[in-house]
Amino acid sequence: MTDKLTDIDEIAAACSDCGTCLSACPVYNTRWMEPDSPRGKVNLIKALRDGRLEPGDLNKEFIYRCMLCGSCQHICTKGVDFTGMMIDYRNTASRGRKIPILKKIILYFYQSFLFKNLSGLADILARTPLKKQFSIPRRRPAKLKKIMTDAKGQKEKQYDILLFPGCVLTYFYPEIIEKTYTLLKQKGFSVVMPKKLQCCGYSFISQGWGKKFFSLREKNTAVFSQYNYKYLVVPCCTGVTAFKDYYDLKNIEIYELTEFFYKFIKDAAVDVERFTTTKELGKKRRVTWHDPCHHLKLLGLGAAPRFFMEQLGESFIDDKSALCCGFGGIFSVGFPVTSKQIFQRKEAKLEELEVDTVVTACPGCYLQLRERLSPGKEVLFFSDIFLHSR
Repeated sequence: MTDKLTDIDEIAAACSDCGTCLSACPVYNTRWMEPDSPRGKVNLIKALRDGRLEPGDLNKEFIYRCMLCGSCQHICTKGVDFTGMMIDYRNTASRGRKIPILKKIILYFYQSFLFKNLSGLADILARTPLKKQFSIPRRRPAKLKKIMTDAKGQKEKQYDILLFPGCVLTYFYPEIIEKTYTLLKQKGFSVVMPKKLQCCGYSFISQGWGKKFFSLREKNTAVFSQYNYKYLVVPCCTGVTAFKDYYDLKNIEIYELTEFFYKFIKDAAVDVERFTTTKELGKKRRVTWHDPCHHLKLLGLGAAPRFFMEQLGESFIDDKSALCCGFGGIFSVGFPVTSKQIFQRKEAKLEELEVDTVVTACPGCYLQLRERLSPGKEVLFFSDIFLHSR
């Protein structure tokens, strides 16, 4: 692999006669239109920057109909930093002004006082037909406040881990955070989860709303600075991408959850009995791992979760397709038809593998699979597979 290409002229030259990534792009493989391919978007951005095309609604739609999943650069042989290029263009071209209005409303609502304090509205909507259409989860009870720590007096204490829970788990699946927090402590690590943490901001920077991202980054950095810790552990690969690529966290080691387990807690006991016992008479349980796009394609963490999944022996069915689930954060809201088509490809693959249980480590993928797969499929988060969570 060559050094990353970041200049649009160099990228356009490298991509002009190449189509290696077309087979990997989930959007292109549902729409089959050149402007929906990575190469098509490179040419579109080049033409817009050169002044050969005028900005317009259709061009904006093509630019934003991209999940930034990293599938193209994962397979790229020329070192194109496609996600970096797209994020850079969205921020320099729009600065938050040209984001599709529905996406901007969702982003604003997501970080607003209303969402944080009236999130019970989601529970009501989850009891309506809108649940399936928009993958609306029902929250499970958990009291995160009892494990969250105020910053007062924390400078005198030293922790191994600062646990950053992320938005989706905090709002919809707080019991996963509780399990993760408890498991890390059971394994001998001192853990702190601060109050007043904000969204990591990736949804904002990736959509071109840099001003909002930098505001969130400033607030999170201020919170981080009030604690002494060695590792920042994040049960969200997108959050890890944000912290590694867009924050300046000096002297702090940043780990995605499966990566941290693989490096420091390889002896964590998987609940093998639970996953290998017969589900139905005459039928063994079949369990697979879903590779989240950012987890595998941007962070390269395919080996870490499989180390633990392979402890299940013959019950583990390795899905090597790396197919996207179609969530992509607010992509699923802005482009619901395309999102559903991408999800259907993943669903068909799971049916082909005849699996009963799907395990993943991305909160967004967990939400999408849990809320959209048929009721007969069990969906678990990575921290669920260990003995303590039984």
